[in-house]
Amino acid sequence: MRDNDASGAVAELAASQHGVFSKSQAAQLGFSSTMIIDRLARGQWEEPWPRVLRVAGSPETWLQRLIALTLKPGVVASHRAGAALHHLDGFPRNVLEVSAPRGTTLRVAARLHQVGSLPRCDVITVERIVATGLARTLADLGSVVERDDVERALDDYQRRGYSLRWAQETARRLHRPGQHGTGVLLELLAERGAGYRVRGSWFERVVEQLLVVPGLPPLVRQHEVFDEQGLIGQVDLAMPDIRLGIEAHSRQFHFGPRAERADERRDNRFSRVGWDLVYLGYYDPTRPEMMVRVVVDVAKRRLSDLTTAK
Repeated sequence: MRDNDASGAVAELAASQHGVFSKSQAAQLGFSSTMIIDRLARGQWEEPWPRVLRVAGSPETWLQRLIALTLKPGVVASHRAGAALHHLDGFPRNVLEVSAPRGTTLRVAARLHQVGSLPRCDVITVERIVATGLARTLADLGSVVERDDVERALDDYQRRGYSLRWAQETARRLHRPGQHGTGVLLELLAERGAGYRVRGSWFERVVEQLLVVPGLPPLVRQHEVFDEQGLIGQVDLAMPDIRLGIEAHSRQFHFGPRAERADERRDNRFSRVGWDLVYLGYYDPTRPEMMVRVVVDVAKRRLSDLTTAK
């Protein structure tokens, strides 16, 4: 391969891999050791980590550092890094964490989990980075984060429509006595029997926990309300006995003229069938006493009105 052809091929590869590539990849595309040394000497390439090359001037990002790790055969992004790659709720892109066969050493500083094997069914490619699949990632998470964090990720997984059976079978296949991660996931899945309704967001879970108050009717998740025309809508949390709905209000779905008009029409239909709606914003859980007092006051008024009506 001519030098220009090799240079173009490496440039294309680097562009697809967040600015980095391995020496072995450069060699496969026609670069000899002498040519690589020359590019480094001229400042066109850099070697930020052993045997990993970077196009000079490429911004160093989380994705770049992560792919640099996975350029080594057998190394895959996993655990918190895998969750972040899959955009699971609650996992920002700031942790470098990988799994690899026992005895593996790393070229880039990161959290390394040495494993006996990584079956092909547990590995996929996300954004050109080799990573554990969603079900395997969920099974691993409990070994490095709190149970609530795994539950938050599982909620997101379920909201996207992925199979709970797939997650369960993966966790069972991987589970061994003393393995905490798979144990956490299996416990959470065991709690999700028939009829389980996943929350619309993790914010709803925060609100739900704060509203477990003595004297209030029990809360029902994702409750559907109907009128003579059919389904009016689904409220995040409801006290059906007193026809009170609680919405965990987010700017994503309730902001802007079109959303506000839709909410107004919907709220009017709720009102016509005797329902009250309370909207709680993201700032409310930071003031839990005030939030709880608002809901308790409305609930007591509803109870009083319904009792008087009887």
